[in-house]
Amino acid sequence: MIGLVVVTHAGLATSLIAAATMITGSNDCCEAVELHVDDPADGLVARIAEALVKVGSDGAIIMTDMFGGTPSNAAMSFLQEGRVEVVTGVNLPMMVDFFSRRERMTLEELCASLLRCGRESVIVAGEFLR
Repeated sequence: MIGLVVVTHAGLATSLIAAATMITGSNDCCEAVELHVDDPADGLVARIAEALVKVGSDGAIIMTDMFGGTPSNAAMSFLQEGRVEVVTGVNLPMMVDFFSRRERMTLEELCASLLRCGRESVIVAGEFLR
């Protein structure tokens, strides 16, 4: 099973996992890593490494909140082709998509699905309804 590490600023990772669990009923092989105001940035890399070990050996996706932010930059150091991928801009639909599809997709297929889901889930309601 593909593991998930959600790396964000403040409490977003924990909240996203809780919300996705409420919807899907699943959060196996999933860890939250958060960067808080007083946290040293160098400790973030060690916490991501620990989380990756916990989520298993079948590959992992690290989802981060914002490309170019400290959580995303720290996550980039774990990229391994075919083993670990980083997807930025995480939102709740992407989390639900992850838990719904990870057992029947490869890492590459799942990343493509998450990217598509993220792009399709951001909508201006007024434009959609016109």
